[in-house]
Amino acid sequence: MTTSEAKATETRLSGDTLADVLRHWARHTPQALALSGTGASRTWLQTFERATRIAQGLLAAGVRPGERVGYFARNRPEYYEIAFAAAMAGAVLVALNWRLSGPEAASVLEHSEAVVLFAEPDLLEQLPGAEQAHTRTRLVVGLSAGPGPHPGYEPWLARFPAIDPERPAGPADPVLQVYTSGTTGLPKAALFSHSAIRASTGISGITGVGRRSVLLISIPVFHAAGGVMGLIGLSSGAHVVVSADASPEAFGRMVERYRVTMTVVVPTVLHTMAGSAELARAELSSLHTVAYAGAPMPPALQRACLARFGCRLVQLYGSTELIGVTGLAHEDHVDDRHPERRGSVGKPLPGVTVRVVDPESGIDRPEGVLGEVWAKAPTAMIGYWRAPELTAEVLTGDGFVRTGDAGRLVDGYLYLGDRLRDMIITGGENVFPAEVENVLLEHPAIMEAAVVGAPSPKWGETVRAVVVRRPGSEVGAAEVVTFCRERLAHYKCPAVVEFAGALPRNASGKVLRRLLRDSGPK
Repeated sequence: MTTSEAKATETRLSGDTLADVLRHWARHTPQALALSGTGASRTWLQTFERATRIAQGLLAAGVRPGERVGYFARNRPEYYEIAFAAAMAGAVLVALNWRLSGPEAASVLEHSEAVVLFAEPDLLEQLPGAEQAHTRTRLVVGLSAGPGPHPGYEPWLARFPAIDPERPAGPADPVLQVYTSGTTGLPKAALFSHSAIRASTGISGITGVGRRSVLLISIPVFHAAGGVMGLIGLSSGAHVVVSADASPEAFGRMVERYRVTMTVVVPTVLHTMAGSAELARAELSSLHTVAYAGAPMPPALQRACLARFGCRLVQLYGSTELIGVTGLAHEDHVDDRHPERRGSVGKPLPGVTVRVVDPESGIDRPEGVLGEVWAKAPTAMIGYWRAPELTAEVLTGDGFVRTGDAGRLVDGYLYLGDRLRDMIITGGENVFPAEVENVLLEHPAIMEAAVVGAPSPKWGETVRAVVVRRPGSEVGAAEVVTFCRERLAHYKCPAVVEFAGALPRNASGKVLRRLLRDSGPK
């Protein structure tokens, strides 16, 4: 065996659980940096010791295998310490959306059945009566300085020995509970096993994340694209930097300070970054790859990002229920022989099977014909927590997940239409909002755009566009319609154009079309 082969063998990830990831890297690269953020950096060995103390604290609190441990805080490196600790204790980690209102967050906490809650004090203050109402929560630990009767995180974990409890767990056991983004109503909680989280490292091939990577996570960790991407980086032995600030200024500072090589963001954040004068002055030479996820990126924004960052651009398509489905490689972003592929979401990730089917019969559509996207992946959820009926609606008997997205396959590339429920049927013709939105965003005076259907006694539905002007622009509705008619079939063009200061979005950056439809004409 050569020296390089021996080295590769030494660092090959062993074990079946998330806890085994931490054990492995603490053993093989103990002094390498694992986590940074909130002013501190910790090596793999330090992270291992802290996670074992937290795990011992969970056991002391009476946490039993399969019980839930809640995280109600902004992005902090402690999230990943707690994730490893929960895995060591045989528990399931649940991150709550801190952007919810107090009553909404209290409802999700109740639904989660968390017996221990790690939280930032100012967020706890938004949960009036939550601890009294949620009788299962036996312990609340404060993650930062602030008023309140709860023990602080650092003194609390220091009370327990740094001994790995080695509580047995299998690859099929649940370890992570992720709430959907809730674009269609009340959120659902997708359950993931150890093996699903471990399989998510298949994304590393297209992103290039490895042991020498420095991965910046600024997407909220309660969202799959944030929390799981950090676990993918850690599973690869990377140094993960966690930031609660996704502004261009903070991004530039983090890249400069930690020599960040890769990050994942949502297109709305990239839109802000592409036009940021502050970021233009930042030293970004360490940046190797920018991945975007959570929403499609218009071609105009793709071009702007390639020019601004001067590094690899990668798209990841997935869902809360599947984590990762397809990826569009950087080579496809710059391939002038096949420019149409820039409008796709790429090819299936390793181990993923994608089908496009008739949503009623489940029969595969011919190549190039639109249908519903179904995917089978090793990263798929076990099911929805406490919702067998909803699980049965989404999971097929042979292991495919019905995504609810419309799409078509061409030469192995997946092209998305929109959510099936977002499709507009006007005069018997199908209109997908994303197609119209991409045209609208080509207009130099338009910063953001969303398209929904509006009731029409004549056509059934007509196309309604809600547009955000760029600062200083006075573009009018007639000019917008004319711009679209020069580029689209007339039935696809907006019949109504409205102007707004901002579009309603959820935490993952997706436009809440439901709110736009509700606010429109009846």
